[in-house]
Amino acid sequence: MRFGTLKSVMVMSGLKREQKQRYLKARVAMALYSEYGRVPKEAEIDSMYHLTRVLYKAVLDMRFLRKHQKHTGQLALF
Repeated sequence: MRFGTLKSVMVMSGLKREQKQRYLKARVAMALYSEYGRVPKEAEIDSMYHLTRVLYKAVLDMRFLRKHQKHTGQLALF
């Protein structure tokens, strides 16, 4: 793999991550709109976006940790 190809792949992965973040922000904005019945402010969208990301990571990390513990036999069953 040449350096130019690797660089273009890295740029594309950055764009894909930005697209996913914009898509999540748009989904949050639509959910707030349907809940409040008005166009949400930018600060409301940002706060809910960050809350969504934190909760998503917390749930996925816990799920991964429990799955890993269960696989290795460390999960307490009671």
